Amino acid sequence: MIKLPSSTQSPDPDPVLPVTEGRLPRRAWAVDNFRRVWAATVLLSLGNWTERIVVGFFVLAETNSVFLTAATFAARQAPAVFVAPIAGSIVDRWPRGRVLGLTAVYKMLILVSLATLAGLDTSVVWPVFLLTALGGIGQSFEIPATQGLVTDSVPRRLRMNAVAVQSAGARGIGAIGGLLTGTAIDSIGVSAAFGIGAAAFAVAALATLLIRSDAVTTAARLARPIGFGLLRQSYLDLRFLLKMPVVRTLLIATVLVEMFGFAFGALLPSISVNVLGTAGTGLGALNMMAAFGGLGGVIGLSLLGDYKNKERLLVLITLAYGSFLMLFAASGLFPLSMVLILGVGMSAGAFDAMQWTLLQANVPENMRGRAIGGWVFAIGFGWIGHIGLGALGELVGVQWALGGAGGIVFVTGIVLARMAGRLRAKPAASVPIPAERT
Repeated sequence: MIKLPSSTQSPDPDPVLPVTEGRLPRRAWAVDNFRRVWAATVLLSLGNWTERIVVGFFVLAETNSVFLTAATFAARQAPAVFVAPIAGSIVDRWPRGRVLGLTAVYKMLILVSLATLAGLDTSVVWPVFLLTALGGIGQSFEIPATQGLVTDSVPRRLRMNAVAVQSAGARGIGAIGGLLTGTAIDSIGVSAAFGIGAAAFAVAALATLLIRSDAVTTAARLARPIGFGLLRQSYLDLRFLLKMPVVRTLLIATVLVEMFGFAFGALLPSISVNVLGTAGTGLGALNMMAAFGGLGGVIGLSLLGDYKNKERLLVLITLAYGSFLMLFAASGLFPLSMVLILGVGMSAGAFDAMQWTLLQANVPENMRGRAIGGWVFAIGFGWIGHIGLGALGELVGVQWALGGAGGIVFVTGIVLARMAGRLRAKPAASVPIPAERT
């Protein structure tokens, strides 16, 4: 049973920040340490986009299987179901900059291994699935550490803006990286393209050294269980989060949208090659447009500032997501698909950013890392949708499979509209904090 203190704990005060011209910053970009966090996490995103695009193209080229190509995305996400709760607990207890730096080094080694495997010119692909799954373990640490650092580095009133600006950078570099990666696949080969991603992770690891350690507000104060104690505490943390109605509703929506909405990425290589008749450059162009759409979505959120009706905004985003997916699935023309994937990416980017914002707004200050860890746990179930849609795509075609998935996302938006009142952010201080266990 989780023990709760008799009184609530006030959230940590806003961090002490440099003042420009005698005034507190009005935008996250004015904060020096946020810019350091932004640079490191954007470089990480470049490596992630490269790995995702090249793995999907490589497996499709070697197997010509829609199912196996989608399965690579499932392999990347499945470990989160087991690892993410532990990762969230670690991120709240250890310095987040160090966690992020070690994660970047770990993912660099994964991509070096993938580059070596691709260079062997073998048709055996099962090691790709193993390495992709190991890379997914790193993602379970990367996302909570990134979002924790982003919100640590700015005053509370700037958190929505900070999340949106960081996401804009990550998706903007993804747009450029998506096109360049597709071009690199066609011009210098798969192995060298993996090498570019590995280099991005290496530079990101160095960039994390510039992040001020005092950006982590609570890690040094919390108990740090290890071994079985860490597993037990992680389970208690997750159970505590799921007892909060707002968090539970958000995570259920995350599971559904991840399973059926974000599965478009798993089917994109097959749509690019088998439906639209393009090769690596065409796949890179579609990923570029999706990333540009995501960039537009999060820039729009950043311009809204501390928007009050965040729950209604999430509903509208979810409905738009489902609509664009159905339209993209029905298109068989490359120019039209380029426009529609822009809307898909815009909805996807805005959906994630709103989830991160609402989750961190509804938990105690010292559990923000664990809240994002719970989100990573939720997206870990996305592999079910990826596998299912991959198999369905083999049977009825990828367009029908993706169109049906878009319909499910649209229905999820309708359900969220009826539950919007539950999603309204409440002050973190009003939520009791579970006792830390050693």
